[in-house]
Amino acid sequence: MKKVLLSLSLITLSTSAFAQSWVPQATNLDVSAGVNEISIVDPSTVWITAYDGSGGGTYPKTFSKTTNGSTWTPGTISGPGAGALVGDIAAVDANTAWVVSAPSGATAGTNNGIWKTTDGGATWARQGTTAAPYSAASFANVIHFWDANEGFTAGDPVGLGANAKFQIFRTTNGGTTWTAVASAPAPTGGIEYGLTGVKYVVGNSVWMGTTKGRIIRSADRGATWTVNATPALDFGGGAAGGGVDGSSARIAFKDDSNGLLIAIDNSVDAVLYSTADAGATWEPVEATGTWFFGDLTYVPGTENTYVTTGINSNAAQGTGSSYSTDGGMTWTIIDNIPGVDGGQRGKVSFLNSTTGWAGFFSDGPGGTDGIFKFSGELMAVS
Repeated sequence: MKKVLLSLSLITLSTSAFAQSWVPQATNLDVSAGVNEISIVDPSTVWITAYDGSGGGTYPKTFSKTTNGSTWTPGTISGPGAGALVGDIAAVDANTAWVVSAPSGATAGTNNGIWKTTDGGATWARQGTTAAPYSAASFANVIHFWDANEGFTAGDPVGLGANAKFQIFRTTNGGTTWTAVASAPAPTGGIEYGLTGVKYVVGNSVWMGTTKGRIIRSADRGATWTVNATPALDFGGGAAGGGVDGSSARIAFKDDSNGLLIAIDNSVDAVLYSTADAGATWEPVEATGTWFFGDLTYVPGTENTYVTTGINSNAAQGTGSSYSTDGGMTWTIIDNIPGVDGGQRGKVSFLNSTTGWAGFFSDGPGGTDGIFKFSGELMAVS
């Protein structure tokens, strides 16, 4: 399918956008700690994990949490080894959350693990022993829980040749035991990996991106899986994942069938696509207005509203955020600061039309920055 580049022309704030804005909140994490993953439980309760936004290449084992929607308390994810990378997070209330950890660099695969807290993050316990349920050769990428009992986790493929397949596990007892999914798909074309936090969940459906630009999808909470190609070259693994340097992608779905994909062929250009068949096929969208490609999310409870954020100040449209109420056809800027890092908006997630957060970078404990809370309302098209 021929890719059609979209217009990324800059536009000024329209009068319809004045009702929307982002309010800075302090995550109280270390200086330059960015927001890695966001798990919104309710309007008051949100958990995040952190990454090293300084470029120093460290792997923070920290989280921050709010239980009133505004004040954030940081904490340490105790347990994972010194070389472990803490990635995805799933929370179901103010006390209960899970994270996955994986090896970083040349560290041993025993750093794969699932860690659970039931006391608000004060302590974390490994579920299983050593790398269990993962094998040491894998790399734990994502985790999600639908409630306090039922969840899934997925990591990189293990095995050789016809026996190779992604490691995917399910639990129905809060993670006390995990069962391997027999229908986990096989990698394609040699090396293919999953990616930390690259998943989207709507209802019972799950989509995960790979370093070969494919989407692995389940329609039944991870019990069975199918695979589809996408226009994206790579969801973000780069050459290390057998993909293409500078290529990545973002996905978001409003229901079991309809969603958007942003394929980024290098670090500053992108193409927008839509699907009406759960990601089996994709069509380019001739959008108007300015959209960004730092992250992409659907706004639950709306008819067809999506939000994009921009974190790369070198991109043509700069940094900022925008929304579409018609499934990506037209976009309205919330904020836009071309070429200015202070306007960066990273990982984004919404609970409903009035409640959402977008990642930024911490200015340290006792500071004022780290994450933005949405202010306003994103109404659906009537």
